[in-house]
This record gives sequence, C-alpha cells and structure tokens, in this order.
Amino acid sequence: MINLCILEAGFINPALENKYPTYAKLFSDFLFTNSRKWKVSSFKIYNNQFPKNIQEYNSFIITGSSFGVYENHAWIIKTLKLVNKIISYKKQLVGICFGHQLIIQALNGLVEQYSEGWSTGIKPVKFNIQKPWLPKFHEQIRLISFHQDQVIKIPNFVEHLAETDFCKYYALSIDDYIFTIQGHPEFSNTYALDLLEIKRESIGEKQYFESKKILDGQNHHGYLFSEIIANFLEKKF
Repeated sequence: MINLCILEAGFINPALENKYPTYAKLFSDFLFTNSRKWKVSSFKIYNNQFPKNIQEYNSFIITGSSFGVYENHAWIIKTLKLVNKIISYKKQLVGICFGHQLIIQALNGLVEQYSEGWSTGIKPVKFNIQKPWLPKFHEQIRLISFHQDQVIKIPNFVEHLAETDFCKYYALSIDDYIFTIQGHPEFSNTYALDLLEIKRESIGEKQYFESKKILDGQNHHGYLFSEIIANFLEKKF
C-alpha cells in the first residue's frame, strides 16, 4: 500500500484561495488517491511543518511554489537536507516545478532565475529517453508551464529525460526512484488562466495574450501524467 507524503512548498495565491483547494488537495485529486486507496499525509513545509519520521512513508511529492530554491529561508535549507535524507533511503520521490528544482539543488546542481524571462501557457515537450515507467509517446506531448526559474546545470549521474524550446532540463530522473518535471501536469487550464491574470504585469502584455490564447484553445496531457506519476510512486514497472 502506498503511504504518500506530500510536501507543500507553496500555497494557492490568496486571490484564488476561495476558488481552488490547497496544493495537497490538488495533487490528491490529480492522482485519484481516494479511488487508489492510498494513505496520504501532507505537510506545509513553507510554514515549517515537517514529517517527524520519513520512514513512515514510501513515496514523496514536493510541490510547486512561488519561492526560489536559492532563497535563504530556513525552511528551504531544512528541506534541502530532508531531500538528501529521502534520497539516501531511495524512497520514491517526485518533484514538480519548485520540487523539480529543489531536488537538483540538493544534489549540487544549479538553479537560476532565467534571463529570458517566464515560460507560461502550454508547451510542447520533447522526451529523449524511455524508462520502464515512462512510455514511448506516439503524439506530441503538451504540458502547462508556469515558471521563471529553471535548472541550468545537472550532476552527471542525473538522466536528462525531456526538454522544451525554453527549458533544456524539463524532466529528469535518477535510476527508478526519482522523477522530476518542470511543468505542471496537475494544473487545469482554468487555474493556469487565473494565475496568468494575476501575473499579467510581471509577464508582460505580449506573452500574456499569447499564453491566454493557447490556454483558451488547447488541451494538455496532464491526464497522462496522472497515471505515469501514480505508477512511478507505486513502482508499477
């Protein structure tokens, strides 16, 4: 049985918190944890809430966040140490957006605020490597992206799984127990559109309208990654 620990690294923007659930609920719903009969615990690590004993869990997810992994917050420093501990036990570990970056930062990779600005909307993703838990895709994969920071350098033992035109290290793995992805398969188009509206000034008008048009008119393949991530966490490969 899966005993999943969701490490919430961020929170729903206050302007949207009455419309959308917490990140933990977002991921629970995305992975259909109730119908899978998983046991799920969540901790608001951004609020300095951490699991007391990681051995109680066999799988972990680190969520996205509006924070940067390079910021000198006590909870981020503590989480970097926690990630290395989880890795040392070879627990199944998934990182999404901030979580993706944090895992690589913990392994002495490099994460920076990208000089080319934001990646928003739905992006075509090119997968370069097949894994036992990552099928060969027979169509162009598209995923929601919403980030300014990105991984710039990876350790040589990390596998480079996928890239976009904007983000080279879009998906990464280590053996069959760590899987990280820069995109947001858990996001709905509606949530991404609402977030886009809030970030409009930061993103700029041109990119705002381009991303809005795409999010209004295209679907993405998040539903595929619900199954992929669930199978990865359950070691169904």
